[in-house]
Amino acid sequence: MKSNSTKTPLYQPGIIYSKPYPFDGYDKKLLQELDKNARQSLADLSKKVGLSRDAIRHRIQKLINAKVIVAFKPIYNTPNMGFPIINYVFIALYNPTEQREKEFIKYLKSNKHVTYIASLIGKWDYILDIMAENPGKFDKIIKEIRHTFPDLIKDYEVYGVVQEYEYEEIGKLVYQ
Repeated sequence: MKSNSTKTPLYQPGIIYSKPYPFDGYDKKLLQELDKNARQSLADLSKKVGLSRDAIRHRIQKLINAKVIVAFKPIYNTPNMGFPIINYVFIALYNPTEQREKEFIKYLKSNKHVTYIASLIGKWDYILDIMAENPGKFDKIIKEIRHTFPDLIKDYEVYGVVQEYEYEEIGKLVYQ
């Protein structure tokens, strides 16, 4: 398969700010169905939304082009993958330079156990989602982060996930 360097990658992580998309009733129903199961066939979506398969394909492409949909990805059950320890870690930084903060983010992104990184406004500068095989492994991961950036990390706080009740059904912001 030839690589096209000018083509936009399928998934660009992060929030993309732009003009809000003008959803209509069909778009809302389509998003609701994709939230239920993004692997449905165009024929199944066509029946449930009330449009032809070509119209469904076209609407999905429009939502992708408008960066409303940025990926079709599986949702994993991490305890069944051997990672039952799920912790949110809030981090406050101490006078970060732009370069040092970039190094910090690059380091976090390279760690397979860090599955989510976001910058915040308020008491904490960052939130991380760290998943580990056991409490000892989590302890090792957080100590490694702290020891790698002792000049940068002012404070941190850990919140362990005991039970997940809902997982990012963001489409309902539009269809409910």
